[in-house]
Amino acid sequence: MVNREIKSRIREKRKALGYTQERMARELKISVNSYRQIESGSTLLISPRVEEIATLFGIDPVELISGPVEVRPDPVILEEVENRYKEIIKRKESDFKILLIEKEAAIESLKLAVESKESIIGVLKENLQAYKE
Repeated sequence: MVNREIKSRIREKRKALGYTQERMARELKISVNSYRQIESGSTLLISPRVEEIATLFGIDPVELISGPVEVRPDPVILEEVENRYKEIIKRKESDFKILLIEKEAAIESLKLAVESKESIIGVLKENLQAYKE
């Protein structure tokens, strides 16, 4: 955040709004000369150390200058995001139910296969006894 960038932004914004330096001075309740010094950069608006200090704190320099920035999400966007996630949750729940039914069917099939194999083993054991005698 360099003061020349700030003065440049001030000048550009003033011109974009069609304000004169005289009007700006009047609105700020300062002399025209004082306002010209702001735009020329001879008046130091923000110390170059602000950016360094903010970096050390791990925050945006804007937060040091104007305080914490409160972000308020747009309720329409929030509703869209909420609806999107509700739809994703519904799909995931449906996919899970289908998978659960498939797994339960596979378990039942395996139980029947085990019962069938146990029956075969039982018959083979009986036949084995008959061969031994």
